[in-house]
Amino acid sequence: MASPTYLAVDVMGGDESPHSFVHATLFFLKGHPHTSVLLYGSDTVIAAAKQNPHAKPLLSRLQFIVAEQVVAPDEKPSSALRKKQQSSMWLALHAVAQGRADAALSAGNTGALMVMARYLLGMLKGIDRPAICKRMPVRGASCYVLDLGANLTASALQLEQFALIGAALAEVEGVVPAKVGLLNIGEEHQKGTEVLREADQRLRDNTRYSYQGFVEGNAMFDGRVNVVVCDGFTGNIALKASEGLARYLIRDLKRYFGSTPWRRVLGFCARLLASGWFKRLNPADYNGALLAGLNGVVIKSHGGADQAAFSAALQMTCEQAQRKPHLLLATWLD
Repeated sequence: MASPTYLAVDVMGGDESPHSFVHATLFFLKGHPHTSVLLYGSDTVIAAAKQNPHAKPLLSRLQFIVAEQVVAPDEKPSSALRKKQQSSMWLALHAVAQGRADAALSAGNTGALMVMARYLLGMLKGIDRPAICKRMPVRGASCYVLDLGANLTASALQLEQFALIGAALAEVEGVVPAKVGLLNIGEEHQKGTEVLREADQRLRDNTRYSYQGFVEGNAMFDGRVNVVVCDGFTGNIALKASEGLARYLIRDLKRYFGSTPWRRVLGFCARLLASGWFKRLNPADYNGALLAGLNGVVIKSHGGADQAAFSAALQMTCEQAQRKPHLLLATWLD
């Protein structure tokens, strides 16, 4: 019998109503009988959740915890670290630090989540700062991209550390050797900032992966590399641009196939034949990114996630809680 998995879920802080995150958590629990959830929210959110008829059959695996504070979306991370130690975000992370949960999930303030997680869980040996790392669907396989927003700027040393994290995550999944690219505005050695040029030299000197040099944004999807390294400012823009393009393509295809009766028939057939492709393209179906480099498992959900997207993040959190990537990373980095 599988051992139970415990998730600490912060339902506050996203753009959507926290009640939609509560609903997503309840329905997720229904389909995962070996998972338990510690659910953190404000007093009004928790009071409403307790009255939800779907919660009653799950009470043996569901614990409600009222948080006295909430981290605001625009709150400075340093202020949140000092003043919000009774917030839903802090309490969820603290549960992981204490060993009461195997992983934490939050859609809240990214900077606050990063500094709180770093403070409470600590970093793996040789890693200075955590990076948001996401596995993106690309031609023929997948590609790890980091950082996607935890660090707006990064030094050359930190970019080298992100490369190690990404390579480790790729190789523990059987991608050997990991092919690493450093995101830049061109592939020539003289392109980019001084930090990027210094990082390029550092990555060339590292023999733990196959460094492919500078890559442009299109390399994130053409399959030539399986790890793309960048600072959080660049990575977050690239991620949201790609998500926006994916949503546009899905909407435009629906509009095209719905414009005439004949196209509606073709669209129905296409959806049946290409359902896996549509799911792979839809950003909501792969919401959730690992805050990698921490001595513990923390998943960041998109702040604009709806109920379906938060469900996808819950699924990822459960998988990563069972996989324990921080232990795999610690072994690989040692």
